[in-house]
Amino acid sequence: MTRLAVLAEDLDGPVVRHRVRALLPWLRDAGLDDVRFVAVTKGHRARRAAFAAAADCGNVLLMRRLFQRFDFAALRGAAHRLAFDFDDAVQFRDPFQGRSTSYVRERRFLRAVRGADLVTAGNEYLAGLARAAKGDAQIVVAPTPVDADRYRPRAGAFVDDAHTDERRGFRVGWIGSRSTRPYLAVVAPALREVALQRPDLVVAVMADATPRELAGLPVEFTPWSEAAEVPFLQSLHAGLMPLTDDPWSRGKCGFKLLQTMACGVPSVASPVGVNTVIAAGGAALLAATSDDWVAALLGLADDPAAAAVLGARGRAAVEARWSTAVLGPKFAAALAAWARGVEVA
Repeated sequence: MTRLAVLAEDLDGPVVRHRVRALLPWLRDAGLDDVRFVAVTKGHRARRAAFAAAADCGNVLLMRRLFQRFDFAALRGAAHRLAFDFDDAVQFRDPFQGRSTSYVRERRFLRAVRGADLVTAGNEYLAGLARAAKGDAQIVVAPTPVDADRYRPRAGAFVDDAHTDERRGFRVGWIGSRSTRPYLAVVAPALREVALQRPDLVVAVMADATPRELAGLPVEFTPWSEAAEVPFLQSLHAGLMPLTDDPWSRGKCGFKLLQTMACGVPSVASPVGVNTVIAAGGAALLAATSDDWVAALLGLADDPAAAAVLGARGRAAVEARWSTAVLGPKFAAALAAWARGVEVA
């Protein structure tokens, strides 16, 4: 029996849910029979206990967390094999905390990447950051996959009269959290212009706090819950993924964009980082300026047939490239090979 311990700060958070828990069938098929989840806790003794519990499995997958030197040395010394997984540019600060450079984060990132036997990165940009620290050896690009069986279009999503169904208004939507909510400031001016031309505009937001960035707009706020997430996405006429262009945001894995696309919702995103890869082939629209956002959203509102085609194209792209069924076996095979001591290409 091959065991794997997943060491993470939030075992119920989206990172663990989408990058590991969703892939458990493929991990087991690949030979990782016993996958355990261990929380990184606060306090010196509690952390050491967590390290010991994880290391008892022999193979430890550390997710995102960056440790100071003594903690990392303790984990590295306890684990037989250590992999480091990250899906954000964790060596930088996010753009809403001042300057992006953090020497503390940089040192801890270098320590994690160089000290791990395997590094799994959520996109090519992140893999490039790891290669700059470690070289090409044992670095695998592992995009965050979408469960296309769960995130799926509502019935009748791709018909030409999609805007005349039981839903009222032109609903554009965003899903996120307190930490990502400031990105809404990127698209807020465009939404105000769209509202002037489309009085039926509804800006639907699902998050853990109301978005003050959208003051003055017709916002419909829904508290996030796992059960309500898919119906919320299915209710939209257009999905939004605005980003600023900075070292932190370039590392985003585009999961919000993939969620809306998987649900057959025509989507608009900032051309930052992996968004440009996800949108390739016309799977989504890219908007670099406020005028671009206005044009894209009004185009979707005014042409339901074109919107339906875009939604179907986005869904097809997710099924072909970004679903758990496609990406799960690849990530599982890489982890299983590493756990057996085989070098991963």
